[in-house]
Amino acid sequence: MKLGARLRSSWATLLILAVLLVVAGIQVRNPASYLSELVSRVGEGTGPAATVHYLSNVDQRQAQFDSDRGHPRLVLLLSPT
Repeated sequence: MKLGARLRSSWATLLILAVLLVVAGIQVRNPASYLSELVSRVGEGTGPAATVHYLSNVDQRQAQFDSDRGHPRLVLLLSPT
């Protein structure tokens, strides 16, 4: 391979890497981008562990549901039939 072809190839590689870095930098600074969301979530670390509550009546469920106001909640109703 000639020296000129090798230089063109390395310059093309450097140009592509520079463009990718610029695009990534723009995306990180954009608060609505997926990359920005990923960076912010990685920085948060892990959250508290989820717990399973076994409830025997509706009043217990309502009290637990109301105590978690402002937090995401998942209610699963499982039936053996």
